[in-house]
Amino acid sequence: MSDLFVDITLPNGLQYKQPVGLYINGQWLKSDTQIVSINPYTEEPITSVYAASAADVDTAAQAAHVAFQSWKRVTGEDKARLLRRLATLTEENLELLASLEAIDAGKPKEYNAKADVEGVAAILNYYAGSADKISGRVIPISDTKFAYTRREPLGVVGQIVPWNYPISMSSWKFAPALAAGNCIIIKSAENTPLSLLLFATLVEQAGFPPGVFNIISGYGAIAGTAISTHPLIQKVAFTGSTKVGQTVQRDASANLKNVTLECGGKSPLIVFDDADFEQAVKWAAWGIMYNSGQNCTANARIYVQDTIYDAFLEKFRATVIEEFPLLDAFDDRAKLGPVISKVQYDKIKQYIASGKADGARVLLGDDTKVPEKGYWIPPTVFVDCAEHMKIVREEIFGPVVAVSKFSSEEEVLAKANDSTYGLAAMVFTKDIVKAHRFAAELEAGTVYVNSSNDEDIKAPFGGYKMSGIGRELGEEGLEIYTQVKSVHINLGNKL
Repeated sequence: MSDLFVDITLPNGLQYKQPVGLYINGQWLKSDTQIVSINPYTEEPITSVYAASAADVDTAAQAAHVAFQSWKRVTGEDKARLLRRLATLTEENLELLASLEAIDAGKPKEYNAKADVEGVAAILNYYAGSADKISGRVIPISDTKFAYTRREPLGVVGQIVPWNYPISMSSWKFAPALAAGNCIIIKSAENTPLSLLLFATLVEQAGFPPGVFNIISGYGAIAGTAISTHPLIQKVAFTGSTKVGQTVQRDASANLKNVTLECGGKSPLIVFDDADFEQAVKWAAWGIMYNSGQNCTANARIYVQDTIYDAFLEKFRATVIEEFPLLDAFDDRAKLGPVISKVQYDKIKQYIASGKADGARVLLGDDTKVPEKGYWIPPTVFVDCAEHMKIVREEIFGPVVAVSKFSSEEEVLAKANDSTYGLAAMVFTKDIVKAHRFAAELEAGTVYVNSSNDEDIKAPFGGYKMSGIGRELGEEGLEIYTQVKSVHINLGNKL
């Protein structure tokens, strides 16, 4: 057992035992291979964890299938108590979880990582409040017959989460799935396995029955594929790139699995000349630089009306420089971290080179000094961009933004919608009629009016077009983990 936990001292002095095994059926298990987790700030290994094989996924699926037979009968009140207990444990371990998330995912602890962990507790409490309120409806048919519906859990659910929000995005999936009565197998991204494994110790303390909540690390091509294809897993919920989402959907189709996909984005942010100028600049900067631009909804395309374009660029540049310095994860002033990996770093650098080659002008980024160690991409602002450029059309997933000007409403609406993605869009204007008109016309699952990336757990979230299928959060986030059964009651109709 001792070799399934390693002693770790975090940069802020916190010491703890890090689980490195697979958490299956309430036990910590080894596998045949391991994954090394790298600190993006230092480029040094933190530790290694065991990576699940297809056989390990099968073990988890079998355990979850058995556990489901009793878990589905647990009352909503009892499920709610467990979820609330887990929320309390999350709050009690906020400092440790946030500190670990900071070095495993490359996040400033106070500005990013703490908010992520606080969000986990909030979403657990939110769906705990739903666990005893899942109901159907009565359908009158005739004097001698009526029908009613039951909303029932799906069974065993596989969940595959991304590296940009390792523990936060996990909670979007596991909280509603458990509240609805499902058993889960959740796989972390190979870049960021540590916080979710540590969270498994809280699952144990909360008292969830063995097999209900299984947590594994693993490679997408192996463990992810096993989850998508396993016949006992009735649903797959995935967050990640559009390309991998297509693979998940294709793999799941063999068993006609229920699939929810939250994939890539290239969100447009539109600033009209009647907007609150100061607020538009601040939100635009925050919406692309937060989490180092590693957000599916990051406003990576900014369209500014030509009458305020030059003034916007001047203020935007100054705001980004002031608000997003390159500092250590545990510096309380830090708001920007490195990107997740060398692979991601190289990819972003290639996009920056393509932007220059295509003729976009660099307003900010070339002269920024970066720390010697770490996968640092300085905030990079391209201006005078054209729609054909790769930096405008493709998801970069880093602190890189393409800014363009527009003259008319018709022009900017056409540009904003000219994308294969449709996850989010942002509009800044004081004209309430214009705001609602654009909210209706923009092809995106979420439209923020006079803000950016300030979703709330009470409102559904998901994408149009190649940005995904289904909705998470809100009431819809619970419904995706249920299926409807119709029951017909004959009160005397005879053949």
